[in-house]
Amino acid sequence: MRINIWASVNPEFPEHGTYEMLDVLEKEALYAVGDATPYGEVIGIPPPGALSEEGVDQSVIVRRNPASLTARPEESVLHKPPYSYDKIEFFPIHVDRYGYWTTNPPKGTYQILNAENLTIEDVSYIIKPNTFSVWARDCSLSKATVSALQGVTYAIVHRYTTNNSDRDAKLDSHSTELVNMAVACLSLIRPTRRSRAGNMRGLIKADGMFDPQDFNAHDPAEVPEVQKLFTIENQDIELLRSVLPEFIKLYQREMTGTLTDDYEPIRMAVQLYEQAYAIHHWKARHILWWSAIEALYGNNECAATARIYAAFGDKKLVDGFRRSIYEKRDIPSQRFPVEPQNTHTLGEMVPRIYAVRNASAHGQKVPNPNFTQVPHPLGATAPLIDVLAEAATFIIRKTVIGILQRGFREDFKDRETRDRFWLMEYGLDKHQSKKRMRELEERLTPEEKSAKGDTNG
Repeated sequence: MRINIWASVNPEFPEHGTYEMLDVLEKEALYAVGDATPYGEVIGIPPPGALSEEGVDQSVIVRRNPASLTARPEESVLHKPPYSYDKIEFFPIHVDRYGYWTTNPPKGTYQILNAENLTIEDVSYIIKPNTFSVWARDCSLSKATVSALQGVTYAIVHRYTTNNSDRDAKLDSHSTELVNMAVACLSLIRPTRRSRAGNMRGLIKADGMFDPQDFNAHDPAEVPEVQKLFTIENQDIELLRSVLPEFIKLYQREMTGTLTDDYEPIRMAVQLYEQAYAIHHWKARHILWWSAIEALYGNNECAATARIYAAFGDKKLVDGFRRSIYEKRDIPSQRFPVEPQNTHTLGEMVPRIYAVRNASAHGQKVPNPNFTQVPHPLGATAPLIDVLAEAATFIIRKTVIGILQRGFREDFKDRETRDRFWLMEYGLDKHQSKKRMRELEERLTPEEKSAKGDTNG
């Protein structure tokens, strides 16, 4: 009798799935639930007609034993093992698994892009204590780097199959691009600290463990002050699942494989935003963030300022002017609500951003008051330049995610469509922006005018 052996593709859920056939065995008797097979215990027998084919007497579902996949048993009628290899690429993300700063940490595995088998999951169980020992010895990795590599828990994960154990340039490149796009999108949703560990790629061995083939390690740069306590939570994963398909459409390619010229304002903003986080020197990273803001809002200061206020104020400049650069979830519960003097608004920060930007862009010394201590929601004070970083990144990431959520991607195909969007959707070209900013000035309180006008700190 010929018997097909099936198992779930997801070992964590052996009784559910998408199933794959492991082998065809020749036996004298049929299996029953609970019987042992060379591939694991039988946990189910599909009804007639399911998972069966002509010439096969029975199909059974087993609880997969990974160690059994290294060699064919004598009962196998297949001539050779499957000519495929399970590969994985992942990038670690910062998760508060113990609930120090959040009550809503991720638990389990989350499908992010079903068609691509892209997930967020805990990969610590596939990393052994000696997984990177060869690399540590032969490549002289520092203890900090080895610790970061070994200590990965939650990650953005892509699993795929190739026909050989060596590198498949096309599939590997696609996997890396897919993971990197998910990482970039998540960093807009929730920027967090990163460890020294970067992308990791390798094989999943027969025992289910990770065999690294390649990985990136780097010196981590610090994030702005308020983001130091950020961690990835369930709501961030849900938002990623929602906007990632739209985000991926920003990176459409020609037949030759090169990126199209479409959506350059958004792509440029995302690229500059991401690259700035990897830079230690404040002025270099701020220049990139300023450029990202201009990619989204235009390079005319008055028009860009009016557009920022309008975008964050639901078309009402005064509401956008008064919009806090912090959200409730940005502040630990023990420090919420925030004292009014410890928060900051776009109306305070945007003029200061442009004052510092204009000095730096023209080779002038940034006035010293921009480095003085100002009130901050996480403590007594923080340097004003750090608060400006919080404001700039807040503007960029909320704007890009808002564009994706509201279906405005096609309105940012190039500079011309971008400027048309701000005119048609918000009525803000250069001329109207000046008029609306004058109207805004008339509605501000004396305190607001004073805070806005003090652009030297």
